[in-house]
Amino acid sequence: MTFPVQQRSPQPTQGSNMTPHQKLRRHVLCAAATAALGLSLPSVAQSDFANRPVKIVIPLPAGGAADAVMRAMAVEVEKTLKQSVIIDNKPGGLFQIGVQSVLSAPADGYTMLYMYSGMVSTQAIHKKFDLGAQFDPVIPLGDSPTVLAVGPNSKFSTVKDLVDFGRANPDKLTTSNLGMGSLEHLKTFELTKTAGFKAVHVPYKGGPDAVKALISGEVDFIITPAFFASQFAPKGQIKVLATMNTSRWSGMPELPTIGEAGVNVPPFSFWSGLLVKSGTPAAITARLNKEFSAALQTPSVKALLAATGSITPANYNPEELRKRINTETASMGELAKQLNLKLE
Repeated sequence: MTFPVQQRSPQPTQGSNMTPHQKLRRHVLCAAATAALGLSLPSVAQSDFANRPVKIVIPLPAGGAADAVMRAMAVEVEKTLKQSVIIDNKPGGLFQIGVQSVLSAPADGYTMLYMYSGMVSTQAIHKKFDLGAQFDPVIPLGDSPTVLAVGPNSKFSTVKDLVDFGRANPDKLTTSNLGMGSLEHLKTFELTKTAGFKAVHVPYKGGPDAVKALISGEVDFIITPAFFASQFAPKGQIKVLATMNTSRWSGMPELPTIGEAGVNVPPFSFWSGLLVKSGTPAAITARLNKEFSAALQTPSVKALLAATGSITPANYNPEELRKRINTETASMGELAKQLNLKLE
């Protein structure tokens, strides 16, 4: 026996009987679902971080304190990140070469920027980049003391010797810095103005070059990180006259502070941190913060920081770094105005 096949009415295509209001509502719901799906995709990618080498751009020459510390930290981070951490020195151009190389890379955490306080003064004066707006903070790294030093054959044995000669011989003294508007330039200008003498400022590409100029006798004195003092003073290659901080440096406790030596200028230390390009996913920034926080606490890095006199921060909160960048950008700009430096 056969049964007649029941004929079914053709089903309307989805949406064919929907009112315009229903169609609009359906479109909005689909768009929202698609957006939600799209937003979830980066979290999948973030979970893969890091699946290739990470690069840290240092806008300074190799051989300085920043280079030594970051290379030591890179060794430690490689162990836990399971990827190579490459140090890429890109000096010159008032830090712009290094800064622009990071800004030209994707905001994915694989290209980081080492920054230090000298870059903040350059930003305040030359306005060629904006560390607060163009980058996101990863971690503050610490503070390093600075010293006032002269060459190995210098006739100056004390700060008073240097100041007295400078007062009696206007513009006869020379000093090195990293260019007009650099932090070294600002703070040395502040020192000489307070002490009542002038000096000719000679720019160099980076700290190591500036110290070499002091050792060779090309310049008479410099303000430089204590890191260089610990390297060259024991060998008799430079003479250190004072520390530029409010308390004596533990590396050379016999040194007077600049205040004890008779020149009352604000304290001066170098501070530093790591940044990523603005827009880097928060999860990746947090991962980098975790990795570098751990590296700062390893014995090898601690020993190196101790040798440079560096003091690590009380916490590794990236927002503390952001706050310091913004605060000191304003204060450095104000100092430049007081010293009649042209702001560009």
